[in-house]
Amino acid sequence: MLRVVPQLTVDDLARSVAFYTEHFGLKVTHRDPPDEPDLVLLEREDAGLYLTTAAGRSPSGRPGSRSAARGAGVRLYFEVDDAAALHEALAGAGAVIMQPLTTDEAEQYAEFVVADPDGYELAVFS
Repeated sequence: MLRVVPQLTVDDLARSVAFYTEHFGLKVTHRDPPDEPDLVLLEREDAGLYLTTAAGRSPSGRPGSRSAARGAGVRLYFEVDDAAALHEALAGAGAVIMQPLTTDEAEQYAEFVVADPDGYELAVFS
């Protein structure tokens, strides 16, 4: 078995947790430390996503390190049941839509790109 679980460094942990739980149905399954976490694991089915604060663990291993180029070159893909419905919900919530919804009716495919609260690119398709 292989499971890849990305970790994103975020500015506001509560805001990012709310974004991913509300719009993608992820649930917090782990908090570290439990009472005032600077790292959380969000999961749904076989998908997982770690979120950490800049003051917490950074991917470079240096606590508190932050790069101005956070997220450069990173795009996460989310396969959902109905990309058009999620696009409408995110746009209605004021999310930054980076690429509008495109559809291919012949292939029954829809896709768009949205920015999460920290500017990470999320490609959403169904």
